[in-house]
Amino acid sequence: MSEDKDVLAELLFNIAENRCRDSYQTLFKEIAPRVLSMARKQLFDESLAYEMVQETMLKLWLKAHLYDASKGAAVNWIFSVARNVKFDLLRRSKHQQDWIQGDDLWPILSEDRDINDNAPEDREIISQQLQYQIEQLPIEQADIVRRVYLHGESQQEVADKLELPLGTVKSRLRLGLKKMKEALDD
Repeated sequence: MSEDKDVLAELLFNIAENRCRDSYQTLFKEIAPRVLSMARKQLFDESLAYEMVQETMLKLWLKAHLYDASKGAAVNWIFSVARNVKFDLLRRSKHQQDWIQGDDLWPILSEDRDINDNAPEDREIISQQLQYQIEQLPIEQADIVRRVYLHGESQQEVADKLELPLGTVKSRLRLGLKKMKEALDD
């Protein structure tokens, strides 16, 4: 497909007016690789780059009706959306530097410690406490925490299996871990 602004504008129009999945698929195939390339160059974080593509493409689906051809080329509007998504992601990540990591909750799994006589009992107590905390989470969060930290699935694998956006999996995991840490701190 060429950079023909009329073609991209027509795709956006079809998405806005008819929720045309074929037009969205065509737009996705044309634009997503370019947004990913831009994201990789500007973010230097592969997972954040993919998240930027996902968020951008979702916004294009949801906000295609906001494109006004009289104000400029469709490709410029699309990359403005992508740029705004990038800023949102950077702003969000700046405020979430204190995200809870799994290693904060499972220190016994991430540290090499000498095995002593009490270690199996300690592990059992910790395991029981963590299981209890997981059970206190909302079902969606608990399922993702179990899959990632108990079954060893990657966040992308969980997203694929549950047919959820990667950003949703990350958010549910982060919220679940935060709730568990708060409960354990109490």
